[in-house]
Amino acid sequence: MASNPYMTKTEALLREGKAKLDGLRARTEKAGEETRISADRKLKEFEARYADVSRRFEELRAAGTHGVAEIKIGLEKAWEAFASEIRRTQ
Repeated sequence: MASNPYMTKTEALLREGKAKLDGLRARTEKAGEETRISADRKLKEFEARYADVSRRFEELRAAGTHGVAEIKIGLEKAWEAFASEIRRTQ
């Protein structure tokens, strides 16, 4: 299913999301102590959202053709929630 254009696009989005998450993690590590506490909390929220997106992508990959539409909708909603949170930090 990896040759599917939707899957290829989604894999690219996941890589982009992971890179943004890594960048936030690096900024959090460099932050001052007061800022770091708040940033750590936010980072954990971002990591949880990313984990949800990643989990849904794996569900889609494993689904074959059964129930794909519902899984795609869930994946797209999870991605938008993650991307929206990331955009607010930039």
